Amino acid sequence: MDKNIPDKWVRKAIYTAINNMTVLDQLNSQSLQVPCFDSRVPTSNNKDYYVLLTTQTNRVDKRTKCDYNWESSILLDIVTKYSGSGNPGTRLFSDNILDKARELTNNLVLDAASNLAVIRQTQDFPNDIVSFTPDENVFRKLMRIEFFIN
Repeated sequence: MDKNIPDKWVRKAIYTAINNMTVLDQLNSQSLQVPCFDSRVPTSNNKDYYVLLTTQTNRVDKRTKCDYNWESSILLDIVTKYSGSGNPGTRLFSDNILDKARELTNNLVLDAASNLAVIRQTQDFPNDIVSFTPDENVFRKLMRIEFFIN
């Protein structure tokens, strides 16, 4: 297939849409800017909340004779951490981040330089992941975005 692999173009579109999005943290009654990172959190990050652009998949769709298309997906991992003993924090802030990310990525357009176009996009929300240690509570929300790309 002669078309560009969509990975970097999908990540660029999502990053542009959601990096430093402003989200209400109702527990602390303040609006916070939520950073977005590609796969890993840099050591320079000092925030306990962020979005990671993680696993991507691509499959060539050969259902048409004229031109092949891409079936592509990416998993966003929304993380909020609360340090301290007992039961600090709630999932509410991660819920708010997820809802804002859903809103901002609802109709993505890929950069014209990619020579790719999103034909159809679907958002899916797999199970939450919650981790508790004696010193920290971590709440993770997942969002998978699936694309049919020409």
